[in-house]
Amino acid sequence: MLTMGVEEEFLLLAPDGAVVPSAPRVARLAAAGDQIKPEFLSCQLETTTAVCTSLDRLRRELVRLRSRAADAASRAGASLVAVGTPPFAAGPLDAVTDEARYRDLAGRFPGAVAAGGTCACQVHIGVPDRDLAVEVLARIRPWLPALLALTVNSPFAGDRDTGWASYRFHLQQRWPTFRPPGAWAGAVRYDRVVGSLVSAGAALDRSGVYFLARLSERYPTVEIRVADACLGVPDTVFFAGVVRALVATLIDEARRNITTLPIPTGLVDAHLITAAHGQVRIPRSRTPGDDSPAGGAVARLMAKVTPALAASGDAEDVFAGLERLRRDGTGADRQRRAWERAGSPTDFVDFLAGATTSVAKAHK
Repeated sequence: MLTMGVEEEFLLLAPDGAVVPSAPRVARLAAAGDQIKPEFLSCQLETTTAVCTSLDRLRRELVRLRSRAADAASRAGASLVAVGTPPFAAGPLDAVTDEARYRDLAGRFPGAVAAGGTCACQVHIGVPDRDLAVEVLARIRPWLPALLALTVNSPFAGDRDTGWASYRFHLQQRWPTFRPPGAWAGAVRYDRVVGSLVSAGAALDRSGVYFLARLSERYPTVEIRVADACLGVPDTVFFAGVVRALVATLIDEARRNITTLPIPTGLVDAHLITAAHGQVRIPRSRTPGDDSPAGGAVARLMAKVTPALAASGDAEDVFAGLERLRRDGTGADRQRRAWERAGSPTDFVDFLAGATTSVAKAHK
């Protein structure tokens, strides 16, 4: 059973939708050590789960951390919201957290500071063999657009509908290394590429190489970074289950020397843009063979991971999540419906905060 862990990023919003630059204070109030800490901008908070082997354990971790972070945010006069971009053009949107590394990042990449206010869901899957992990990165490239399509959750920015389902993805392209990983032959080659990007000034350091999937610099894991912050805990659990099953499948294929057709990076990029625009649909049913325009990429992904889901015992949970996604829509879909209903920014912030912590409250 592959281990997994999740890093979730959140925004702190005032009732009127303005970002609240109080992440350092909220982290102190939460008193959870490195499990709840400030992020790049001072209106951002990050949570990090413990290492988990089951989706049930992961769910409990996510509930606990969201609940604790939301309570601390409330005491600091803010709401914790899980969205990919700040929906309103209010507050200090470019206030960098007062830490040396973050100040250096802002100085090196000033044009990317606005993109620093975006929030992601990063799933780590344990793969201690670094050569095998690099093989997983090569094999995961064609599946990144479908993974993004499952998690789009940032349609609004600057008080308007941007036309994107993941405006975060659009903004993040301001970072030079925000791109799919290459098909590299082993960890030595991977390390050379990462080192050359740092030497060329495209990244501040190795941790600042922001491939959409990469080897973690802190843990013996493959880190999938393509997803927007997930609106609710069930969304995160569903996504993590899909990612773990996909990595397990790719490991099995690599060990059995199953060859895959190379896919040009330009084509991966084009499919990612299509997914970020919300044009990759969720299949109408859980039928693996549904290759219709309404759900081809996601249906093929689900068909690919179904054997691994069955082997891990995660199939029921994950396909229930897929059905919920089919019924209720993506985070971007749900945000748009709430935006239409909201009579004020306060109403919309209340919706986001409620969606972020509803499961957490139910489990308290």
